[in-house]
Amino acid sequence: METTTVLAAAATVLVTMYLYFNHRFNYWRKRGVPFAKPVPFVGNFGFMITGKKSFSMALQEMALPFKENGYCGVYRLGTPLLLVWDPEMMKQIVCKDFSSFHDRGLEASEHDPLSQHLFSLSGTKWRNLRNRLSPSFTSGKLKLMFPLMRDIGAELNAQVAVEAKKTDTHEVEISALLSRFATDVIGSVAFGIQCNCLRDQHNEFHEMSKKLFRPSIFQFLRFFLEGIHPKLVLLLPMKWIFSKVHLFFVDLVKETVEYREKNNVERNDFVQLMMQLRNADLYNADPENHIKLTHGVMAAQGFIFFIAGLENVSNTISFALNKVCADPALQQKLVDEVREVLRQHDGDLSYEALQKMDLLNRIVLEALRLWNPIGVNVRKCNATTQVGDVRVEKGQMVFILTQMASMDENQFPEPQRFDPDRHTREAKDARHPYAFQPFGEGPRICIAERFALLEMKLALALLIRDFVFTPGPSFESEVELDGTAIFPKAKNGFRMQVTPRV
Repeated sequence: METTTVLAAAATVLVTMYLYFNHRFNYWRKRGVPFAKPVPFVGNFGFMITGKKSFSMALQEMALPFKENGYCGVYRLGTPLLLVWDPEMMKQIVCKDFSSFHDRGLEASEHDPLSQHLFSLSGTKWRNLRNRLSPSFTSGKLKLMFPLMRDIGAELNAQVAVEAKKTDTHEVEISALLSRFATDVIGSVAFGIQCNCLRDQHNEFHEMSKKLFRPSIFQFLRFFLEGIHPKLVLLLPMKWIFSKVHLFFVDLVKETVEYREKNNVERNDFVQLMMQLRNADLYNADPENHIKLTHGVMAAQGFIFFIAGLENVSNTISFALNKVCADPALQQKLVDEVREVLRQHDGDLSYEALQKMDLLNRIVLEALRLWNPIGVNVRKCNATTQVGDVRVEKGQMVFILTQMASMDENQFPEPQRFDPDRHTREAKDARHPYAFQPFGEGPRICIAERFALLEMKLALALLIRDFVFTPGPSFESEVELDGTAIFPKAKNGFRMQVTPRV
């Protein structure tokens, strides 16, 4: 009898849930919005359970049948989400009607320090912190940081030379070295320490950085809790999901700040800039929305620096270098440009010299177009707004598929082809200005865009200045992507032959 009762109760729960989801799955149909067919209970996000596809890749596959439409609906569990890739609709969301879409719909809590970064913060608190941090990424500040980056670039080249001598084929797996290069750069500029990850791949700082991109059951649960209701993510705060990383970063910032204060140490890096901002406390200007720059909040800015800049930077440089390696004519043009600009600057690879390397810049941009590091930009509707043909209601989450837009053949003919000339002034003027936005657009554009581009261009210029890259036995001209990676990443790495340039 008890067994029968339990089974009946379980059946009742399942039927109730099924009917609930069926009701929820009518949301887009009622509004006349084309949508990807959902699966009971999980909606369109079953890929999160199997782990066989990256987030961006899965969303693009959902959108592909509606490519010409420019938008479609999907479901995360029973929650309707709007996917958008039409450039004009994207422009309206991220810029024209920014007041209706100024938040990302993520939760930030003062009890969860690592969540209090610019990506998660909303409303006036976001704007206040953004306004305070923006001066940290002016061209003047980047010039001061540049020598720190260039010194690490010199170490990168030294390690490439060491690796090239280890085998008879002189093959180097370049992405692993570039990942350690990016770790050293962020460690130096964002946290104010010398990590030496290029020399020691088992360095504690590098090990901690790898933990950030290691999927866990807690990250999975946090994502689905957010699908039920955003407030539920507070049940699994960042400091729990990344417990060791949280303690490491917060303690690191605290020790760095205290050491500098005690010993009157100053350094041209992000930590120093945040210390100056903290000392110029603006609490009285807007006490309700003020965010005090505690050690935890400082660590949060470095934390998002890592997440946004580590794998993205190293992978983009790797993809760009792979294409340069496969095209000897393009590589020679790039070498000629680098040498000519350096000749004009007496051989000094300075900040100013790097800005004059036009082909170098276009190669990096084309790599960003083909392998957009993020691929998805998230917004939450704060006030019901008509966007194109769709009425977006207050509370609705919108996923902007920037990667989908950058592969549109109407904007980029033969979109799979690597072509740096897509980024000449004439080519940019001929297409929609919002078709290509690797760092987002509008007021919430990535604050560190110029920093990231500077780092990528520096690494590529240094490598191409000192080495010749040619396809070796393990070279992949068409790179197979790792479907389980969070960001676009080569499944087998990037192996290429490296010899000194004469």
